[in-house]
Amino acid sequence: MIGAGPAGLHAAFYAAFRGLRVEVIEAAEEPGGQLSALYPDKHIYDWPGLPGVRAAQAVDRLVRQLRGLPVTLRCSQVARELRPWAGGGNGSGWEVVTDDRVYAADAVVVAAGLGTLLPREPTLPGAGEHPDLRTGWRSLLEAPPQPVLVVGGVPQASRAALALARAGHQVTLTHRRAGFRGQPEDLRALEMGEPGLRVLAPATLATLTPQGAELDWRGERLSVEAPTVVFCGGVLPDLTPVQGWPLGWEGEYVPDGPGGATCLPGVFVAGDVARSSGEFKLLSVALAQAALAANHAVHHVRPDLRARPGHSSERAGPEGTEAGV
Repeated sequence: MIGAGPAGLHAAFYAAFRGLRVEVIEAAEEPGGQLSALYPDKHIYDWPGLPGVRAAQAVDRLVRQLRGLPVTLRCSQVARELRPWAGGGNGSGWEVVTDDRVYAADAVVVAAGLGTLLPREPTLPGAGEHPDLRTGWRSLLEAPPQPVLVVGGVPQASRAALALARAGHQVTLTHRRAGFRGQPEDLRALEMGEPGLRVLAPATLATLTPQGAELDWRGERLSVEAPTVVFCGGVLPDLTPVQGWPLGWEGEYVPDGPGGATCLPGVFVAGDVARSSGEFKLLSVALAQAALAANHAVHHVRPDLRARPGHSSERAGPEGTEAGV
């Protein structure tokens, strides 16, 4: 599965539910696609059966549905190349190449959405002066405690600051405005105060320094020690890593036939990137396309298993899935 947005996660569920081993390759540090990167704090009102669910909660439900199934999430992996693989179960398959690894598969489902949703590059005064200015933060959770400065007002900033503080770091969170975006429980924690977390907002970041940063806060210049600075400034969509794949691209869309089939055997497409979705960039459409693409991929990998999956209510759950490869 290329992409861990709603389409990729739902496709992974269906393929794994029927017994196939599934690798999900995601460019971002966490699954969820647009729901996690753009509006995790906002409510979704057209999610089937979950009226008014927050986007982050919807992602959590999709990930929880994969528990007990043979699915591996590979985050921080940008899929860059698709090439034939002669070792597939049908005598042919595909290799997906990332920056540091090659994944081999009998079938591929492209659920790339808007493309890689990677963080915006820092554009902070003095950015070239600081030795450890980064956009990702999850690797710091396993690092020894240290002072960390988190800059930004997007939901990822508040989430990063709280997670790092709870991991033992001494965190300063700053933003040019007083308000932060985030999930209600995160915003309550910021308001009530979290051990190890200092909030300086509104404040202006005057410049980064080799030791940390200089902030203008409440009419004074304040020096903040921070061997590591995390910049959370939102994300930019980018389809270019996969647009070089020979899928007959029509702009930002991949032409698809029944079941999400593309012009390449064993390669399927689902979600916003599928031509058949047209202008209907809806979650319900993406989920339906994901189910179709995954089940047709199952049939491609295991011709003895028909594409039509039957009713899940007649199954025993993850422990009772069909045998697969």
